Amino acid sequence: MCGRISQYRLPAHYAQRLHLKNPFVLVDAADRRPGYNLSPGTHPLAVYPDETIRAVHWEYCPLWAIQKKLPQTINARVETASTSAYFRNLWKKARILIPADGWFEWRIEPRPGDPAAKPYKQPYYIQRADGEPMFLAALTSIMRDEDAVAPGAGFVIVTSAADEGLVDVHDRCPLVFSPVTAKRWLDPEASGDDLDKLVKTDGVPAAQFVWHRVSSNVNRATNDEPRLIEPLETLL
Repeated sequence: MCGRISQYRLPAHYAQRLHLKNPFVLVDAADRRPGYNLSPGTHPLAVYPDETIRAVHWEYCPLWAIQKKLPQTINARVETASTSAYFRNLWKKARILIPADGWFEWRIEPRPGDPAAKPYKQPYYIQRADGEPMFLAALTSIMRDEDAVAPGAGFVIVTSAADEGLVDVHDRCPLVFSPVTAKRWLDPEASGDDLDKLVKTDGVPAAQFVWHRVSSNVNRATNDEPRLIEPLETLL
């Protein structure tokens, strides 16, 4: 899954890396601060097909699901999103990108120096090995300003099965695209076959990521500071 991300660069940096021709940032820079530990319920930046960049609520629940008292969702599985009642309409016409500088996962490990103690969840920070930002596939119910006030409105991050070394941290991860591939995800004219091929073959592979253990301070969603993404060993 993907339930926590960092997004600390300026919107213009993400726009430049995507080679957007006419980006339009619908976010007041004076109200925006770097996010090192963004969780569901917050408003990360999102890139839209029309090259606007706006802050969008992270969580989503369609109206029919709210009426049935079904839960909010934060992720959509790539294997089923195109046919799921929750996401199939968004898959067709409401694909966006979430720029990120990294994301967090938790792995159950024995406690250091006390193998007999109950195992705990050790947080890890995952980022591109080259230090560049990544672009996460996402789906949203908010395509116009007025959509944002609808009950359950927001976005979800698309996840896929983790491959190669990433499975050592968690069995699922966000579907990450390079800048060139990411723009194909945004293409409103992309066919179902185009998208199927894109998500199966063109995600950024595990070999291009690195990760390290971080402080358990990241567990508290209200904590948000640069130290949260630093290697744990440097903080001890």
